[in-house]
Amino acid sequence: MVTSDWCKLPVELLGLIASRLHFAEDWVRFGAVCKSWRICVIQNGNSSRSFLPWLMLPQRKDESLRRFYSPFNCKSYDICLPDVLDKRCWGSSHGWLVTLGANFEMHLLNPLSGGQISLPPLHKCPNLNLVCTGKSFRDSFVYKVILSSSPSSSDCVIFAIYSDNWKMAFTKPGDVAWTPLSCIHGHVDDAMCHNGKFYAIDTFGEILMWDLAGSLLKRIAFPPSRDLDNLVYATTYLVEVNGQIYAIMRLLFDTRITDTPCLTTWCFKIYNLDICNDKCEEVKSLGDWSIFVGNNHSFSIPSSTYPECESNCIYFTDDFSGVHYSVVHGYDMGIYRVQNLNVQPLLQEDVSDYAFSLPLWIIPSLS
Repeated sequence: MVTSDWCKLPVELLGLIASRLHFAEDWVRFGAVCKSWRICVIQNGNSSRSFLPWLMLPQRKDESLRRFYSPFNCKSYDICLPDVLDKRCWGSSHGWLVTLGANFEMHLLNPLSGGQISLPPLHKCPNLNLVCTGKSFRDSFVYKVILSSSPSSSDCVIFAIYSDNWKMAFTKPGDVAWTPLSCIHGHVDDAMCHNGKFYAIDTFGEILMWDLAGSLLKRIAFPPSRDLDNLVYATTYLVEVNGQIYAIMRLLFDTRITDTPCLTTWCFKIYNLDICNDKCEEVKSLGDWSIFVGNNHSFSIPSSTYPECESNCIYFTDDFSGVHYSVVHGYDMGIYRVQNLNVQPLLQEDVSDYAFSLPLWIIPSLS
């Protein structure tokens, strides 16, 4: 009987196999086979873009275990994360979480590698005259924190939206303070960094653009109407898709009278933004792309590269229940199929007793 020595497979072949592993857990198993396979993993790097997203579920008990769910193979993983216990978290496509504790402390945390980076105290930002407890600051004062890239990148910027969504500031790893962004006249829904510029979208129908020094460069009208029925609520996300900026408007029914959760997603409207010519155009398809929105930095991935991911879809999590509305059970999470205009529930998950803790998307990274 002839046996094969898998440890002696050509490095080129191992590299080709490793490059086709889209699940972080497969990458870990691959590197654990033997020393030569482990070396191959290290030499091939481990860009977070090579993995499919995980859904990080809310805190359940007063314990360090946190569950991550992969919708692409329907598997769950429990990871011991003492550094996220009793902290508000926001996800990213770069493998890192932003965490905020009731003691005002903020960090960047990689849940797989354990790497952690301290951020300046946001509550001491110059545009704040803060009168609230650390618990209130964690639970609801800060709306969203967005990571533009991996903190190992020289162009990494962290944005914060806070104070009832009327204020924004940014910082970089290693900075000692936050820099406020001025000229915000409305409730900010989302923000992003694209080609060396900051962008934010507000409920007044404007997209604002700043340079990296925080100087306002221009305002762009976003004409889609928000004059909706009293039972419908709208929020808009900014996301880069294939090198272009898209605005994704999420329409939700207010079901507090008849059902839970309070806000239930009805549909999405998609707009391609032409920043140079100050125009936006509604589009009816995302083509090969899928978008991930919610309590995280909004991001997109191509299904041609990641065939496990369904194309022309919007994967969404609940970024309202618990923090902004009291509900009994059930998060508003699902997959919106753009072509069929329908919503498929993603995961039935009871609302956490810890109102500050919401489900979020993160693309895992081992570096």
